[in-house]
Amino acid sequence: MRTIYKYPIPIEGAFEIELPTGAMILSFQSQNGVPCIWAMVDTGFVEEERSFRLFGTGHPIGNIPKGVSLHYIGTMQQSQIPPLVWHLFEEAKK
Repeated sequence: MRTIYKYPIPIEGAFEIELPTGAMILSFQSQNGVPCIWAMVDTGFVEEERSFRLFGTGHPIGNIPKGVSLHYIGTMQQSQIPPLVWHLFEEAKK
């Protein structure tokens, strides 16, 4: 069955999330101060590990491993003092 699920994500440079195979990420936003992605998933599919990178505005991106490309997912603002802006990318093998 296809549905939309929310997945909280950590504020870390690189991390993995288990998502059903073929999940389509729809949005990256903060909900009650917690960074989350929303994805359209098929609940009947097996899960796979997907890799992500999170960068703050003005922070160095660093080296991306050879054979890996980054696909932009979205930008999220956290309204705290000072305000923070995060940019989420998914890693993909070339």
